[in-house]
Formats: sequence, C-alpha cells, structure tokens
Amino acid sequence: MRTEILKNGESLMIKTVHPPFGEYAGRVGDWCWGEIREPLLKGDLKEWLDTPYFIGEIDGVIAGSLALFTEAERAEVGLVEFVLTDEDHRRKGVASVLVGTLVDYFGDRGGMALYLCTANPHAGMLYEQHGFGYKVGDGMRYLAPGNEDFDATFLAFAGQATVRPANWGDLPQLAVLYNHEEPKWYIKEPLSQCFHQTRFESHFNKLMRRSAGERGCFLVLENPLGRTVGAAILEREETYYQQHVANLSFRICPSYFSQAGELLGAVANQARSHSIGLLQIYVAASDRDQQEILRAASYVEEARLRQRLCDNGVLTDLLVYSLALDLPMTPARAKGEYYGGRHPWQEQRVSNGP
Repeated sequence: MRTEILKNGESLMIKTVHPPFGEYAGRVGDWCWGEIREPLLKGDLKEWLDTPYFIGEIDGVIAGSLALFTEAERAEVGLVEFVLTDEDHRRKGVASVLVGTLVDYFGDRGGMALYLCTANPHAGMLYEQHGFGYKVGDGMRYLAPGNEDFDATFLAFAGQATVRPANWGDLPQLAVLYNHEEPKWYIKEPLSQCFHQTRFESHFNKLMRRSAGERGCFLVLENPLGRTVGAAILEREETYYQQHVANLSFRICPSYFSQAGELLGAVANQARSHSIGLLQIYVAASDRDQQEILRAASYVEEARLRQRLCDNGVLTDLLVYSLALDLPMTPARAKGEYYGGRHPWQEQRVSNGP
C-alpha cells in the first residue's frame, strides 16, 4: 500500500490485492472475463496465474483500478487488463499513476513484455507515455529496458520442445505466440475467428472452455526454457450427426516448424481417444507454409471455397484440409443427449404405438 499525490493535489492510495480479493471481491468480479470470473474469485487459478489487481482510492472510494496477469511461477510476460477510472475521478491522472505502478511492479519481478488493448484514443496516448506501442490490431505492447530484441529471441529455437496439455497459466505466453507477426498466416486462429491483424488475449479463455473434456483438447508445445512455442486446439462438432468430426486450429513459431508434425500427431491421438474420426481445418490459400505442414502430417485438401476471404478489397480463397483417422464411426453420445434429440423412453413409446 502506498500513496501518490495527483495533479489536482488529491491523495491516491494504491492497494495491491490478490485472490480471493477480500472486500474487493464483488467489484473485481465485474472487472474480469466471464469465462474465468468464478475460479478467479475463488482463488482456483492461483496454481497457474498470478493476478494482482491495483486499486486506487480517494478518501476511501475506488477511483480506478487495473489488473496484471502473469504466470504463477514466472513473470516474463504479462497482460494488462480491465483498466477502469471512475467517471467522477477522470482527468486527475489516476489511470496514469496506476499504469506506472503496474509497470514498475512488473519490472521489479524481471518482466520482459506487457500486452494490452484499447479502443480509446485517449487511453492509447496515456499508454504511449508509459512506453507502450501498437503491436497488432488494437493491441499494444511494452518492452522492459534491455528487451528490445524480444521478437527475435523469445521464441527462438532453444532445444527440443515437448507437447503437454494447456493450462490457464498459458494465457500470457500464448498472447506472445499469437500476437507475433511470424508466421504470417492470414487466419491465426480459425475457431475463435482471430485473423492476422487481430490481437489475441480473451480468445484463449473461450478456447479453453470450448475444448474441455470430451469436446476436444488444447495442447501446447513448450521448449526447455519454458516458452510456449506452439499450440493446437481441437473442438468437436456439437451435433449428434457430426460428433465424429472436429475442427482443428494450430499455430507454431517458425523456429519450431520441424516439430509441427509431433504437435499435430498428439492432437490426432487425443481425437482418437475421444472417438473423433475426422479432423478438418480452414486455411487461407496464400499460406503455403501452413499447407506444407498439414500435407506432411497426411492432411489432404478437400475443398476450395472461392474468394471467401477479403482484406481491403484483396480476395483470397479458403481451403479445407482434412484427416481421416480410420476409426469406426460409432456415435459416442446418443441422440437424446443432444438438444432436441429423442430419449430412449420416447423411442419406446413410439415403438409401442398410440
């Protein structure tokens, strides 16, 4: 806890609070992504994520706040989220003091890069004053002093990587992987509709929920430095008639293209364990290196959808690649387990007649 004097002479008391947030739990619940709100407030994410909220108060009233999300065990990369200033306390410098506090906190813990986003031009100017610059779409990034070569070095080859299941702590590093300009794929993440000029943060939360359990899988490729250099997500089609089909998404940094087949192979094994027999992925026709990766993993081009992608008047075809896993197409779930499906007791009544 510390106090800063604002430009109008008022005192801003800054508190740093952690889950379960005590008296601030109710307010913090409104300042978070819906997909993780409940586990965050319960402290269930502490195993994977460090999530301090920086709260500024004037005369005991909350004037502003913002949050920092980093991995629990390392703070190399962080996300700045939920920056809010109370309407009655705007233009006093509250947000600037809180951003500066967060940046200092991050740097003191050895942080390298911070990511945030804004659609507010005034907020963008404030962040620029604290060293942030525009990175992709409405996203911005701050590099701590000494990390000017971050883009070239963070995802550089550092030895053989291993595949593991994704966890909530992968959020910050996947922001690096998906906000990086390489590889220059038109569609960065097809399941959540993240394109080459779309920043990636909250997409992760949605994908974790959508791929959980029997719905699919979410795998990452991690190098010996603990850097997340690749990711693959599988999501099963949510109908009785298509449950043997799953949609695939993957991204891998160029320095680890040689292990793309291993990542895709692990996804295929997960699909088999879920009785998924057919995988499909949408790829831009212009992304030939991604197509080469898929062909090397035995995917075949199944369809070409003409002029389905358009960027500033430039039209591009969309390709559908697929992989059949040679599994019996036996339904894993009955019709009655899907919305609108007929339950066994209804089948019995129909068979017995009126």
